[in-house]
Amino acid sequence: MPEIAMGALSRNGMLLLARRSSERRIYPDCWSLPGGHIEDGEDAEAAMRRELMEEISVAPERWQLAAKFVSQAPPEASATFHVYHVDQWQGLPQLVGDEHTELRWFSAADIEQETELAPPQLGEILASLVLQESGRD
Repeated sequence: MPEIAMGALSRNGMLLLARRSSERRIYPDCWSLPGGHIEDGEDAEAAMRRELMEEISVAPERWQLAAKFVSQAPPEASATFHVYHVDQWQGLPQLVGDEHTELRWFSAADIEQETELAPPQLGEILASLVLQESGRD
């Protein structure tokens, strides 16, 4: 089963999500976190750091594992997901490449109302992260 590493950037009680391109075979046009497949010989943290640089041009400086879960729907997208909460990074988030079409900061209310999250299990995880983050301010 493939493994995916994702980074949830947070600031001021908001999380950065990326809209997947309509050309993507799995979860087209859905909001998700920047991230991707863990390559052979790579651990989940290294994959998350690499993917954030490749997809949104940021270098994580401080992070912690927020969640690890298995998604089996749709069946062709079954994977183990490693979600990291990133609260310090270098660089200004910007789209790189064509995997995503938009970046947007989401509040907990925005996340709870968004029905097109990929994978769907992210909703509860992300809402919880935003609430934790806003409690620190």
